[in-house]
Amino acid sequence: MKKLALLLLLALPGISALGQLKVGSNPSVISKSSILELESNRQGLLLPRIPGANMATDPLNAAPDGMIIYVTDSASLFIRKNSLWQRMSSDSLSSTRNWSTLGNAGLDSAVNFMGTTDEQALIFRTNNAERMRLTAGGSLQVTSGTIGDGTDQVQVLVLDPATGNILQRTIAEAAFNNVISSLNGLRDSAQTFAIDSAVTVDVEINSAAGEHRFNFPTQDGNGTTSRGLLSYADWQRFDSSARAQILNTAFSLDASPTGLSITTDSLVLHAADESNPGAVSTIGQTFAGAKTFRDSVGVGLSAGTAANSTFQVNGSISSNITTITSSQAVTVDDNTILANTTSGAITVTLPSPTNIAGRIYTIKKIGTGGIDNELTIAPTGGTIDGNTNYIIYNDWTFVTIQTDGFNWFVIKK
Repeated sequence: MKKLALLLLLALPGISALGQLKVGSNPSVISKSSILELESNRQGLLLPRIPGANMATDPLNAAPDGMIIYVTDSASLFIRKNSLWQRMSSDSLSSTRNWSTLGNAGLDSAVNFMGTTDEQALIFRTNNAERMRLTAGGSLQVTSGTIGDGTDQVQVLVLDPATGNILQRTIAEAAFNNVISSLNGLRDSAQTFAIDSAVTVDVEINSAAGEHRFNFPTQDGNGTTSRGLLSYADWQRFDSSARAQILNTAFSLDASPTGLSITTDSLVLHAADESNPGAVSTIGQTFAGAKTFRDSVGVGLSAGTAANSTFQVNGSISSNITTITSSQAVTVDDNTILANTTSGAITVTLPSPTNIAGRIYTIKKIGTGGIDNELTIAPTGGTIDGNTNYIIYNDWTFVTIQTDGFNWFVIKK
């Protein structure tokens, strides 16, 4: 509670840290008996929501008595008392019973059970030493025996068909591997890979008797085969007329401005435009297709001046800004999205972060929707700061997010 009060004081610097604190409605009217008072007819106190597994780890395993938390696994409030976490909800008190070692009667299979209600394992001990553990995820773990096994030994569980007992036994690793190989049909002692170049078949992969053979047919250059790859040595064996016929499939034999063309006596490189490849000229041009610049790029700099950064702009920058009034997905063409929630809540769906590492979006809630018409930012893949989505309730509030190719992160708000 002291930590909560301190955070609220930091958020409201106009209130003295030595006085009482009132948060919410009617901040000037506070009860004399309270050091912290909350007042609202639409909002409540939201306690920290803790996974059950964290109750036994630092720092909650050493929390002071009197601390209250909400445990998500059991959907209950817990209070720290006598250095232990104890459930506060009344339903746990009414259903509590002690299990007898002599047997139990009157049980309800829909209610009574042996086990845990949070993310804790169920542990079985003998002689005060752990022998078996049923994990929170449902896996059964048996503690290794004390026999001094060699490095080529493995521990296995064996079911005795006569008694039904589950026994722990040690067998050689080689024998264990042979059993697994036999169960999976892998009876060959070795797996090999080979490359073939048979010209009578197309590219294919064949597996037999532990050998995986990849066939890549190759042309012999004398025209006797109908399929196969062509090597540079084979290309050299073609005469000039044959080469011209091959090139004709990729280039036009005229002087039309479609990029690279071959005439009877010259090779012509035409100016590029958005529909045709070609050279860069001094006139205005529009380019199409993805382009990659290996070195730094400067815009608006004097001739011969190198950019002082990977990308330098000497002048103003303009980026796309879009206003939406209903839910929609963000595209590669978007940069700033203004979501007007006046008419209702809006969900903005982010693209998958895969293959777009570094991309940035700024999303702002505008209009007069208020806290009832929230703006939800939902990722298609990954999380936003570790969460499944990001919600903005207040109007005229924004967030700038960026992806590392796996998840999204808030970098400004």
